[in-house]
Amino acid sequence: MSDARIDSEGPIDPAQRLLAERRLLAALHRHQRRAPLRPDLRVDTLVAELRAKDPTTGSRHRGRSPIHLTDAALRRVVDTMVASGALVRQGHRVRLPGDAPPMDPTMRGRLDDLLATLQAAGPTPPPAEAVATRLGIRIALLEELRANGELVPLAPRIDYPRATWDEVTRRLDLLADHGPVSVRAIRDELGTTRRHAEAILRRRAREPV
Repeated sequence: MSDARIDSEGPIDPAQRLLAERRLLAALHRHQRRAPLRPDLRVDTLVAELRAKDPTTGSRHRGRSPIHLTDAALRRVVDTMVASGALVRQGHRVRLPGDAPPMDPTMRGRLDDLLATLQAAGPTPPPAEAVATRLGIRIALLEELRANGELVPLAPRIDYPRATWDEVTRRLDLLADHGPVSVRAIRDELGTTRRHAEAILRRRAREPV
């Protein structure tokens, strides 16, 4: 077969469809191992993951033939996999069916220690990246904590655990009953630094009332 990619509008060769399905599932399994807290992927990111591992020319090894499908055709394959139940779609994201495998208990314990350390520091937490490095946590897992809401990012090197942020917003709601909430007012109310107060005010302004 030549390296020309099969157009997305025509019928997809059954062998190419089967190959694409296997590679898409393998890409999702790899992602799930890397990111256990966020096992789903945007469809375009999934296609890019497949491309990154796909050989550009025929391989000498069995099963490593290249995929000759356009990105649009691969998205059609994803659609058929969703329709058959091989994948689950939520908006623009897809995941494997069933529950994701549980995170390694040791790593989950480290993440809990990280959140507890940040929460113990109150409204002036240390940089999450520094705590993660000390605890042996991959920085990529911080992005997962931010994505699933366990960490609330305010600014570079400023993240609050969800419980801390909920308490901060509660106190600021009470403060707002007595007038405009300013950086100085936040700093005085929470006993935090000006940089943290500014980050809090910016984040509060972005959140819906």
